Amino acid sequence: MFKVNNPYDVCVIDIGSPKLGNIGWCFIEVKTNNIYVGKNLNKLIPLIGNCLKNQALILGLEAPLFVPLRGDLLLATKARKGEGSRPWSAGAGAQVLAMNLPIMTYLFQKLKIIYPAVKIFINEVGFNAKTGQLMVFEALVSGSDKGQSHIDDAKIMAGYCRSFSIRNELPPSILEEEKNTEFFNLTAASLIRCGLSDQIKMLHQHSPIYKPLPIQL
Repeated sequence: MFKVNNPYDVCVIDIGSPKLGNIGWCFIEVKTNNIYVGKNLNKLIPLIGNCLKNQALILGLEAPLFVPLRGDLLLATKARKGEGSRPWSAGAGAQVLAMNLPIMTYLFQKLKIIYPAVKIFINEVGFNAKTGQLMVFEALVSGSDKGQSHIDDAKIMAGYCRSFSIRNELPPSILEEEKNTEFFNLTAASLIRCGLSDQIKMLHQHSPIYKPLPIQL
């Protein structure tokens, strides 16, 4: 379990088409337990900016954020170890992977404008929940975990993460180690494209995958 220095706020975006309204987000201020939800990302961005001035944040995107790179071509689209029966390359996963690329990049571009001092992490390494830090994670809400709407899915994931924030912890990632497997991180590529990072090595790293699980007290 990863420990951090402070509680952090939580934001989750269920990725879909903004034009069709197939998107939903939830933002939780952990100290006040104020909950904000919506479908318009332009209304979410100021909440993130205001948060980072006084707090840290973890941001979950419900879309594959990195893909595996294996030496065997026949295994190229195989599920990442730990993600279960709904692999990143299956119909829904592949669709939101593509949708998320411009949406995620749009979000980072706007964040760079409203809070240029933001420090973005693509995994737990180095993130300790200091003011101005933002860690991106992959949210996986599927099967019996799902709610009745895109906003419900975002709320379910955000509420789960909040239960760890109040204990100064990060949720456990369901990603399992897999031998002879490297990664191509799409979040890192987006950050480099936006000028928010110049760390090419980030392209090789994984991101945590959080899935709502029974909480161990």
